[in-house]
Amino acid sequence: MASIATTHKVFLLGATGGIGSQVLKRLLDRGCKVTIIVRNTERLSTEMKDHPSLTVIEEPSGHLSLTDETFQKHVQCDAIVQCLGHNLSFKGLFGHPRRLCADTVKRLCDAVMVVAPRNPIKLIVINTEGVERPDGEDRKTLRRGCCELCVLCFLKYCLLSHADNIDTLVYLHNEVQNNPYVDFCAVRPSDLIDGLPTEFTVHETLQNGIFNSGTTLRSNVGEFMANLVTDSGVWNKWKNTYPHILDVKTAEHDHRGGTTNSNTADDAGNEKKDR
Repeated sequence: MASIATTHKVFLLGATGGIGSQVLKRLLDRGCKVTIIVRNTERLSTEMKDHPSLTVIEEPSGHLSLTDETFQKHVQCDAIVQCLGHNLSFKGLFGHPRRLCADTVKRLCDAVMVVAPRNPIKLIVINTEGVERPDGEDRKTLRRGCCELCVLCFLKYCLLSHADNIDTLVYLHNEVQNNPYVDFCAVRPSDLIDGLPTEFTVHETLQNGIFNSGTTLRSNVGEFMANLVTDSGVWNKWKNTYPHILDVKTAEHDHRGGTTNSNTADDAGNEKKDR
């Protein structure tokens, strides 16, 4: 059970997505004060809209259209959670903004640098198991075959959303680690599915490739990301890392040394985003 702190102030992006909605519910249930930016408030449930601890900002043009000063205002918090993903459509995968995730991380970190908080702000982002750790540590537990490497190379140069995920981790590794005002955690799930939460494991390095992937419930990802915000023990273990999260039913946690968690939270609906 995560230790709950009612004073956490959180800035959440992607709150109407499949994972973002899971994170939002858990943060509010734990007494956090959450600010979200959405394109359309109609995508929020009435329960969420009327929650006293939730501040909703509607911006039809998207958060990247906001001024630097607005970003600087919203990053004055304890934790920033980014649950963004490209829509599963031709426009979403190949259109603008092509660097949705990477550009958002950069603007967030630039804003935090200007604000210069006394204590580092937590930056928690969603990524994918299709992207390896930039420090090469994944190769200690995973050897990709030639076919898989060719597919990933093709995706890097032909699928903009995949290149965006790569650029995000590279930026976190090269830039954020040298930012004294930000600590990060880049969560990498396997094939995302919907359903009631179950036990899950969390690993420092990738446990499988894209051709033998496991599954990760969006509700489990939401639980883990909320834990990173509210549980200091979980955060201290996983800050400045790239954890791979898997459902227990597909994770060989008994042999690979992963951290196991148990959950009983509610499920939430999926939407058009792949996250």
